[in-house]
Amino acid sequence: MNHIEIRKHIIPSGYKTRVFFIDDKPLYEYFNVWVSKGDELWERLRKPDMLEITWGDVMDFEGDNRFMRFLLQQDKACLPILSCPDDMDFSCVLIVADVMKENGKVSWKRMGIVNNTRESAFPPDKYGILFYDNFTDEEWDKYGDIVFEPEDSPKYKKWISKNWSEELYRRRINYTYPFLMNEDNITWFEDCSFEFDSEEYETVVGKCYQ
Repeated sequence: MNHIEIRKHIIPSGYKTRVFFIDDKPLYEYFNVWVSKGDELWERLRKPDMLEITWGDVMDFEGDNRFMRFLLQQDKACLPILSCPDDMDFSCVLIVADVMKENGKVSWKRMGIVNNTRESAFPPDKYGILFYDNFTDEEWDKYGDIVFEPEDSPKYKKWISKNWSEELYRRRINYTYPFLMNEDNITWFEDCSFEFDSEEYETVVGKCYQ
């Protein structure tokens, strides 16, 4: 099996930041092998050492951090692992691993980059509190008086303002999650086939949230 760590490390660009190490080798060094110079992906990933790890409540909004924790709990997911540091909100360069958890191991089968041009920077309003198709009885009791409000009504705008974290999380679950799970929205650039011990992997994840 492969060995995974997150270490504080001085990257070639000169900054000290958190870096994935796989088998004692920085992940960005793998990228330099996987992505050929001069192609379109190289232009987007020409400084892979500068990409920031998305784990550990480092996103710009709490709703996004909550969504990241949800993704890390899934047994199968196209899991964000790295983002450009300029916009930690799933709208910038976003690297995902095709993750599968089973039989005491965690596999990163492939590595890809999300085609963000296929989605808006923020999901449409209708995928937040207005997306009530799967409401539970408890949610109807809690939010039923909001979902049929006109979007330009003061009541609706006040709810969004006071509950932005909940609204954003719902948009991520209802819109961004299906978007990430659709392989047509991802350019896979390497069949890396990393396999990690489940206990070691979950320990690495857990340390990000201590």
